[in-house]
Parts: sequence; structure tokens; C-alpha cells
Amino acid sequence: RIVFAIRDRPFERIVTMQKDSTGHIGFVYKNGAITHIVKDSSAARNGVLTEHHLIEVNGQNVVGLKDKEISQIFTEAPPTVTITIMPSVLYEHIVKCMGNSLVKKLMDHSIPDF
Repeated sequence: RIVFAIRDRPFERIVTMQKDSTGHIGFVYKNGAITHIVKDSSAARNGVLTEHHLIEVNGQNVVGLKDKEISQIFTEAPPTVTITIMPSVLYEHIVKCMGNSLVKKLMDHSIPDF
């Protein structure tokens, strides 16, 4: 018997982290791309990688949002934060094929109801 697990988003990873006492989770991002990981942080312990783009924060789509808007989402988030990330090379290819107008204007950035 062969069993397959089919993922609906095969190149995306979901990582759950805890904020530290200062409210940070341990990575730096620029233009939605993770550029640095803080040593011994929740992000480092849970496998967040550089050269990946943020796709969702706690289920909310952040593609096309400015860093300041993403930062506000992190600030308002509860102590446990779940992010969805994708390798930057793949993200950039998808965005290039979609065009900027679709990313910025037509994507749903609403907060999901759980």
C-alpha cells in the first residue's frame, strides 16, 4: 500500500514562534524578505531561514505590504506568532510573473476569522 501526502502549497513553510520579553521573535526583514536571524532567538530555534519571504503572519496575507505595515501586524500579534515563508527565489519568480498591480491592489490582506 502506498500513501501520498499532498500539500496544497508545497514550497511554503509554516513556523510558530514565541515573542521574547521585549516583544520580538528574532529576525530582521526588509521588503518582506528575511535578511537576518537573531542568535538563540525563537526564530533561530524554530528553523526560520534567511533568503525567504514572509507570506502570512497569523494567517493574514502580507504579500505586497510595506515593512511598516508588517511591523504593525507583528506588534499587535499575540505572544505566539505563526508565519508562513517561501524561498525568495521562488517568491520573486511568482511575483515577476504576476505583475506588481496584482500583488498590491487585488490581494486580500484582511484578517482571517478562526
